[in-house]
Amino acid sequence: MINVVKADGSKQEFNEEKVRQSIKRAGIPNDLQNQVLEHVKSKLYENIKTAQIYKHIIEFLGKTNPHAKAKYSLKQAIMRLGPTGYPFEDFVAEIMRTQGYTTYVRTILQGTCITHEIDVIATKNPPAGGEKIMVEAKFHNMPGIKTNVHVALYTKARFDDIAMKNNFTNAWIVTNTKVTTDAIAYSECQNITIISWEYPQKGNLRDLIEQSGLAPITSITEFSTNDIQKLLENGIVLCRDICKKPEILNLLDMPEDKKKHILDQAAFVCNLS
Repeated sequence: MINVVKADGSKQEFNEEKVRQSIKRAGIPNDLQNQVLEHVKSKLYENIKTAQIYKHIIEFLGKTNPHAKAKYSLKQAIMRLGPTGYPFEDFVAEIMRTQGYTTYVRTILQGTCITHEIDVIATKNPPAGGEKIMVEAKFHNMPGIKTNVHVALYTKARFDDIAMKNNFTNAWIVTNTKVTTDAIAYSECQNITIISWEYPQKGNLRDLIEQSGLAPITSITEFSTNDIQKLLENGIVLCRDICKKPEILNLLDMPEDKKKHILDQAAFVCNLS
C-alpha cells in the first residue's frame, strides 16, 4: 500500500474512499469521480505528498471540468483570502448570518482592564435569553499550520476581560486549518466553542460553508492574484456578490469574454446552474 505524506509531515496509507468523498462533496458527477480517481492512482508513488495529489486532481479537473475545479478547491480558496485575516473575518461573519446571527466585524470594545478589537461579534435574540458571541477568527494562508493552545489561552483571557462589561455569553474560535489536541482540550475545559476545517466531526467549518451555500471569490479560478486583491480591497468577498451584481467585474481591467467565463463559473459555484 502506498504511503502519503500529509502537510504536517505525518504519514498515512493512501485512502481511495477518502479521495472519492472529497471529490463527491464538491458535487462532481459519479462518472467524473471515477476518472479523477483513475488519474490520481496512475500518479501515485511511495511517500507522495498530499499537496501533489491535490495538484493532480486540480489539473485533471481543469482540463475536463473547470467549474467543478472551482468547487473542489474550496479549502485552498479560503487560504487565498490572505495575506491579512480581514477577508476571513468578513467571510466568517457572513456564514454566521446564514445561521440567524446579526454580526459585526472588527469592533473596538472596552474591557475591565484594557480595550480589545473583536474580530467578529455575533448576536441572536437579544437581550433576554439570547446569545452574544465573541469570535476569534484565526486565519492561516499556509497548509500544515495548526491553531495551537496559545490561541485558546488568549481567547479565554480576552473573553474574561470583556464578558461582564459587554454582556457576552460565549467565546468561539473559528479557524480555516486544523487545531492541536491541547487547544481542543483547553477549549472544552473552558467552554470555548472551537470550529476548524474538520472539527468537530459535525458542524465544522467545511460543513457550515456548504450549508450556507457561500463561497469566497477566490473559488473562481479565472481570477488573477491582482484581481482578487482589487475585489477584496473593495469589500467583495463572496461569489454571491458577483452573481447578484455582475457589474462588480467592471472594477477589473479584463476583456468581456473573460468576464463571461467568470460569471459562468460564479453561477456554478453559487448553485445557480
